[in-house]
Amino acid sequence: MKRFLSVLAAVMVMFTLLAPLTVSAEEGKTTLTILWWGSQTRHDLTIKMIEKFEEKYPDIDLVIDYSDWDGYWTKLSAQVAGGQTPDIMQMDYAYLAQYASNKVLAELDSFIASGELDVSDVSDSILTSGQIDGVTYALSTGTNAPVLLYRRDLVEAAGVELPMNATMSEYVAVSKAVYENSGMRDTFVTDCSADLLRFRLRSYGLNLYNDDATALGFDDPKYLVDMWQLALDAQNEGWGMVPGESSAATAFDSMVVDAWSRYQNSNELQAYRDATGLDISMVTIPDVDDATASATYLKPSMFWCVAEQSEHKDAAIKFINFFTNDPDCFDIVGVDRAIPISAKMREHIAPSLDDVSKEVVSFVDYVSQPGMASPLMNADPACHTDVSELLGQYSEQVRYGLVDDLTAFAQEFMDEANGILAAAAQK
Repeated sequence: MKRFLSVLAAVMVMFTLLAPLTVSAEEGKTTLTILWWGSQTRHDLTIKMIEKFEEKYPDIDLVIDYSDWDGYWTKLSAQVAGGQTPDIMQMDYAYLAQYASNKVLAELDSFIASGELDVSDVSDSILTSGQIDGVTYALSTGTNAPVLLYRRDLVEAAGVELPMNATMSEYVAVSKAVYENSGMRDTFVTDCSADLLRFRLRSYGLNLYNDDATALGFDDPKYLVDMWQLALDAQNEGWGMVPGESSAATAFDSMVVDAWSRYQNSNELQAYRDATGLDISMVTIPDVDDATASATYLKPSMFWCVAEQSEHKDAAIKFINFFTNDPDCFDIVGVDRAIPISAKMREHIAPSLDDVSKEVVSFVDYVSQPGMASPLMNADPACHTDVSELLGQYSEQVRYGLVDDLTAFAQEFMDEANGILAAAAQK
């Protein structure tokens, strides 16, 4: 809580620079603010969808505000700190516990019980993904899977093939071939972030945190050491990006000028193709060679949430219900925010999907087969940002060649991270 509030206080001065893009409302109407992140493709589709919602609900005006991913969390924190929390906001699984525990989000169970938020065609597992301690704070926009996006043109030009379910050794071999042929480098194994560590742990049936988030979910430093050593090998051998080397302004740009692959989510395929104009394809996240489980999993693409401070929760719920259950909504947005959570809406969009959307749906169906994905694990604790930032600091020192004993350094990180988690659990 202390860190969360300090972050909010630090960005309050930015609030006036981050005001919504539309501020007008007609007299006598209910005015709601809405904030989301995404690519230009998503912005365009969402604005069209909001216009349709306002057409169907003429007594409600939505004041729109949006950002790319990198700026979203700073913007949302600033608005919360300034007492201007959006009535409706997008939320990521990694931040759900943090915002719920800090009383930013309204509970949705009463609206589900009354039927105002209709989830009769939504599976229990999807509903559970938006719960913290048994209370529903969020409703998923759709189901997707983490993927490795890659440039098919560079792989084919190198005379190699990337398997749908590649091992890490197979991925490394392709990455080396692409580098030798084109000079484009890897940013996947050199990432060394909490997300990449989580993939490694999932390959062994482990999670980043234990079940009650009082400690890390692993106690052997080898998982960190293996991740760091592969990154160092990639850098030293030339096929991996070194820290500070990228000249790309955006993640989209990186696939044009720097990297041949990157970790994203299945529903982002269209945005990457649109933004780069390249033949971007996708495969599952590579598993470590001695994996005992799959690194890949099905996850909520993102969530819709309602602000606890909103004075118009009923109207906000109408929007979320529209997004969940109305065919007119999905005629516009399709699978941009992943495959609809309503079984009826999945059936509705199936005949009208374009080729890219069909590819996304086929991929998620493929991953949904028995044994292809590991279970969705608990949402990250509120202090996940602290642990993630700490890992980033440790990984940076490793990648800059400042560490001699990786095992001892990994244990040092684990001890410090466990201290953060234990302290947070006592608050």
